[in-house]
Amino acid sequence: MGWKPWVIVAGLAALTTPLVALTDSPPQVVLATPGGAGGNSGVIDRFTMRFSEPMVPLGDPRAAPPFSVACPISGTGRWVDPQTFVHEFARPLPGGLTCEVKLRPNLASAKGVKLSGAASYKIDTGGPSARAVLPGTYDGDIEEDQVFLVATNVQPNRQSVAAQGYCAVDGIGEKIALDVLGPGVAPKLIADLGTDNWNLRNFLEEGGFPAEVSASASERAAAYQNVVAVKCRRPLPPGRDVALVWGGSIAGKDGRLAGRDQRFDFTVRKEFSARFECGRVNPRAGCNPVQPAYVRFTAPVPLSLAKAVRLSYFLTDSTPDDLLLRAAAKGELDTEAGLQKQTQRLLASPGFPQGVRAFFWDMMQFDIFPDLAKDPVIYPA
Repeated sequence: MGWKPWVIVAGLAALTTPLVALTDSPPQVVLATPGGAGGNSGVIDRFTMRFSEPMVPLGDPRAAPPFSVACPISGTGRWVDPQTFVHEFARPLPGGLTCEVKLRPNLASAKGVKLSGAASYKIDTGGPSARAVLPGTYDGDIEEDQVFLVATNVQPNRQSVAAQGYCAVDGIGEKIALDVLGPGVAPKLIADLGTDNWNLRNFLEEGGFPAEVSASASERAAAYQNVVAVKCRRPLPPGRDVALVWGGSIAGKDGRLAGRDQRFDFTVRKEFSARFECGRVNPRAGCNPVQPAYVRFTAPVPLSLAKAVRLSYFLTDSTPDDLLLRAAAKGELDTEAGLQKQTQRLLASPGFPQGVRAFFWDMMQFDIFPDLAKDPVIYPA
């Protein structure tokens, strides 16, 4: 008796089906992790889950989320590809918070194979981690006695910050302890900088704070209670690379630890110096009076202070006095009325006659008169 074609097909199917079942492993979760947009920041504003194989058809906007999230902070999710789902919270999660992620019951892959493995995951924001630091890593060189503002996700224990945070200087093996400044320092510095400062605006945004700074001291103290001001206990060596390290053992008010070290790298400005430059006909000649002269500094000098120095030396041939420095600090030299007031005061000061003598002494080069000799060709006897 011959074999019927449909019998052969059925027989082959029966032989191959067990082989497929044996070689196909059930899908599972290969990645389930909280995270944020910044790699070194302590911000948790999303939860990412990735599966071992496609779970939804490619490009299907109606695909249901694979899990539910039980958390005080709401959020929305989306499939970024057939194997990866990202749940984004409405705002960064605060510290000391626990959320739970539960997979949907009977969750299956796009092939219809049920998922295996763990069915729930915890999100624990832990203790105080650094969300933002001012100055930022890319804000330029820092000063030898730089004050840092550290914005955290939960209010830290100040004694713990002093004990577990430190500064590390390139080439120096020891850790330099941190001095934690008073709780009123950070709000005052933020108010003094003002939101016109781009670095401060960026710091506030990364730290999760409103863009506007309140004019009320009490409101600022409440708004920035998660910002701590610290500085390295010793002056930092000029021109060296240094890191501010937020230690993983820093604790919050509830005792939870930060959990991991966070390192923020900076470079200390070079030793401050000034150099005078002018055009000369040869290296031993004096400055050419018809060409501009320059004073170059190794670090930025506030424009208001430069104005005060220039005005004082021009009129009195001396350094600025306290009244002129205070006027410069208040911005009075940036206004016509303020500049005129200080000019009139210096013109009436005892130093003005000396300033006039110095001006003509330099212009006429009286100091070389004793060495001048009459040219007998041009001026014969």
